[in-house]
Amino acid sequence: MFAKRRPCPVAVYKKGFAVSITFKLVKTLMAVAAISTAALLAGCGGGGAKDPFDSGPAAPSLVINPTSLNVYSNIPSVVTISSGVAPFQAFTSDSVVLPVSTNVAGTLLTLVPANVNADTPVTVTIQDALGRRAGVAVTVKPATLLTSAQVVPVANSRCGTESSGSGTGAAAATGPVGVCSGETATVNAVVRNANTSAIPNRQIRFDVIFGAFKFVTDANGSNPSTTVTVLSDQNGRATTLVKMDDGVASQAAIFRATDLVTGSRIDTAFTIVQQINGESVLSVVPGGYTSRAFYRGQCGGSSGDFLVYGGRPPYTARSSLPTDVILTVNGIRGDPAVIIPESGGRFRASTSIAFCTGYSASIVVTDATGRNVTVTYSEQEGTEPLPTPPTLVVSPKAVTLSACPGRTVTFLINGGTSPYALTTSRPDRSTISGNTVQLQTGLIAGDVITIEVTDARSNQTTATITCAP
Repeated sequence: MFAKRRPCPVAVYKKGFAVSITFKLVKTLMAVAAISTAALLAGCGGGGAKDPFDSGPAAPSLVINPTSLNVYSNIPSVVTISSGVAPFQAFTSDSVVLPVSTNVAGTLLTLVPANVNADTPVTVTIQDALGRRAGVAVTVKPATLLTSAQVVPVANSRCGTESSGSGTGAAAATGPVGVCSGETATVNAVVRNANTSAIPNRQIRFDVIFGAFKFVTDANGSNPSTTVTVLSDQNGRATTLVKMDDGVASQAAIFRATDLVTGSRIDTAFTIVQQINGESVLSVVPGGYTSRAFYRGQCGGSSGDFLVYGGRPPYTARSSLPTDVILTVNGIRGDPAVIIPESGGRFRASTSIAFCTGYSASIVVTDATGRNVTVTYSEQEGTEPLPTPPTLVVSPKAVTLSACPGRTVTFLINGGTSPYALTTSRPDRSTISGNTVQLQTGLIAGDVITIEVTDARSNQTTATITCAP
């Protein structure tokens, strides 16, 4: 009458068996619980999984260096943004004294202050992409001036301006001072403040920039150097000694004087003249000049200056291509040769050709004894293809007038390559001035005048003027 109930799995059919089953079941339940707990922890950020509510690492602080500095008029200085979130912007409290670029390129901001007569405070503010700001306290100071940098050869130098009657008179020449190879000379520069007053006891560093010479750093001249630092005297003049290398070929040379406080500097050129057996060799510096164009089919068109030293002045210079390479002295053209009156003097070579595929001219310089030296002036064609200019257009393209005599027509020209040239098919009945055509008497109804427009590259277009009945 009643259904028979299924016995419980833990019923004891054999002694001790139910206890074993129960123990195994408990172990299984404990393992399941451990797995569930691990899953729950993983879902809450445990077990190395990312917490969905975590905002991530903090943004780097905005840090700039330095936070305060002194700058000098017209001398560049740099502020470095060490950290922060790019891009950065910069702002200045005085855009006249210290203008800055609003959008900072990268992490470096270059400051170039304007001229000031007294110390002027300015605040520069840097802002990053998160809107955070940091300031730089800048003091703009008047710049020092390095002036009167010069080279003074030793007395009775054979490489000075011989026509001046004094070896130290080379400064009177039209070119840089000449110093014989193997000889010594003094170099100096004067440092002044913004009010042009001399600054004494200022450290001035001299450096060899170019040329075969060294600074003499001791009384014996046994320790030549390419750099030396000296103090200015009570007149603001810093002076040191240089020695030209022995027997070197004639060449250009440059030294630099730098004020170590402000960074202000000045470069000065002179010429080392080769000397053999106590005689200065006839020399022309540089030995060659090349004018390089950018576009194919074009010449560079620049001018080169040549300096003449040694030998016995006066000198003559003659071009192998006198119609293409023109020689001048002080703006006066030689025909066919130019005369350089003194050692240290210069002549200029330039070209009269605008479009070319390159050429080279020899220039022979001869001194008063007949000795000569040859230099070159070269024009080098460019390498880039010439861009195509816009089409040459003249407007109006056609004009019809009644009663033509006495009338004028002005044309507007666009495109092509300037300058433009206008010609008329009826020069007996019309004249041209610039872009305006003046019609003369004798024109009758039905006459047609063709105006031809030609640009600098020989492109052409036409317009017509018709005399109506």
